[in-house]
This record gives sequence, structure tokens and C-alpha cells, in this order.
Amino acid sequence: KEFPGTLHSIEWHSPGYTPDSSDFCLQTEFYMRAGLYGVSAYPTTVWNGVHNQVGGASGGNWESVYPGYLELYHEHYDLASPFRLGISGEYEPGDNEVNFSVEILIDNDIDTTVNIENTYVEVFAVEDNIYSFWGSVGQWHNARNVARRYVTKSEANKNPVSVSEAGQSEIFEHNLLLSDAWEHSNMKIVAIVQQFQGEGSDHPITQAQTRNINDLDPDPDGDELTYLYDNCHYVYNPGQEDADGDEYGDACDACNGLVNIQGNVDLDAHGENFTPIIGVADVLALSDILDGSGLPPNDCQSIDMLEDGTINNFDLIVLVDVVMAGG
Repeated sequence: KEFPGTLHSIEWHSPGYTPDSSDFCLQTEFYMRAGLYGVSAYPTTVWNGVHNQVGGASGGNWESVYPGYLELYHEHYDLASPFRLGISGEYEPGDNEVNFSVEILIDNDIDTTVNIENTYVEVFAVEDNIYSFWGSVGQWHNARNVARRYVTKSEANKNPVSVSEAGQSEIFEHNLLLSDAWEHSNMKIVAIVQQFQGEGSDHPITQAQTRNINDLDPDPDGDELTYLYDNCHYVYNPGQEDADGDEYGDACDACNGLVNIQGNVDLDAHGENFTPIIGVADVLALSDILDGSGLPPNDCQSIDMLEDGTINNFDLIVLVDVVMAGG
């Protein structure tokens, strides 16, 4: 079962390049996390705890490295996971304390026991958009999601996962004290599911979730379904209707299944029932995508006509046949 999320990043600053006067010089925490992956060169980007990418953009020229990073992003973003994570709690602006909980849920559709050996829910506090000077290229920039606290660093705060069967869940409670040096409106809680496999091994991260501390209401739309169990987080829909079964409720699904059917590349429809139209326009749209002249495919397009996991000219041939047969 796939539950990909958005990209969750944590930026750790090497103490060797970070002045002690800055309060994101977390020496102990940095070396604990870097030691997991054998990091010895900076910068190093670790993807999902299993792939190390060493080096950055020479002279700040990110255009040259962007294609490689984009490929890695897609490779790791779409990985399947049996876990879901939810973060909720209470925070009043102006307070210096945040009480929150992290819930882990095993998907209901899992038909085997999940391997949870040495699996933990790790929790971090990060601050986003710290305006800082990037000395190697002589530029000011907003550092993203800079680590401020390793909440589960100590053994007393560890969250070992004990649930392994479909539908089971577990909740971990935590408390975070906020420093006056932090911009509280930019503070986030990051939770990950990580398996620790011993020295010299990969330590795969199989799920992640991020919530701003100002957005911890477990039921923001008031439909009596908490964030983790609600298929429309911000739209009231107690019935949880989901016509196309994509786990986005009808009340908030921008890719309604009545239109998003295989072959309807341009997502057009007619009539009150939004009957999808599959025709020459879809053939042209798919052709543009394949030759790179059109917009890239998005999450609302079903264009893998052969359902083989790849999109190429064979899919175009099948779509032409569909259109020739009357759509």
C-alpha cells in the first residue's frame, strides 16, 4: 500500500562550519545522526536513510545539479509504506511550551505482519526560513527546516514501535520547550519511522510527517475524525465518501474519478455528471508529454495505458486505438 507524502527535510549544520554562537550548532545531535550514515564530507544529503548524495552546487549553480536531485526525489517519494503518521496537540501563540502526540497507524489493507524489529518513531523540532549567510557563495538565503532539537535523542524519550498488525495504532506523547531565540511561528514538528539495522548498514526511513506547531488541531474541520483518519483534513465530511477510492474524499478531491479515468489526458468532461471525453485532444496532449513540449503529467492524469509502470510511445499507440474505437 502506498502512502507517499510531501518532501520532509531536516537541515543539520556541521559544527565545523557553524559558529558556536549560533544556537543551531548541535554538536552531539549532529554527530549522532551523521554517524548513522558514515557522513564524512559536507554537504551530504541522505535520502530516506539509505542513499547518500555527497556535494552541493559548485558556486551556487543549482541548475546543474537539479536534474539529478529531481530524479532522486521521484525515486524516493513514491516508495510504498505500511505506516501512517499523525501529529496533533495544543499550542497557544506566545507560550513557550508545546504538548503534542505522534500517532503511528498500520494500514487496514496490510495482509501480513509488518517487520518492526528495531523500528522507532523519531521526532525532531525544526525551524523554517532562517535568514542566514551562505559563505561559500557569498549570498544570504532562507535556510529550510534547520534542526533545533532532537526530541527523541535520549533513551528515556525513545519511541519503539510495538504495533505490527493491520489497523493497529500507537500514540507517543512529547513536550517541547521553545527557545526565545527561535521564531515560534516557523517551528515545526517532524516525525519519521526509522529502522536501525546495526553499524555499517542502511537505516531506512519508511514514513514521515511534518506539522507546524500552529497547526496541531487534531480535527481542524470539526467532523469528529482526527487528522490521521480523515480523508479531507480541512473540509467537513463525516461520511468520508470516496467514489474513486484514492483516499481523498469527494469533498476535497481535485481529481474526481469520474473525470480522471484512463486515457483522459486533458481531464475534460461534459454534462452535469462530468462524463469524461476521450478523443483526439487527448492523443495530442499525450504526444506533447512524451516529446517534452507539453506540461509534465500530474497526479490527476491516468496515462499509463498499458499499466506497466512506464509511459512511452506504446501507451500512445493504445490511446490512438481507444480513440479510433470511439473513445
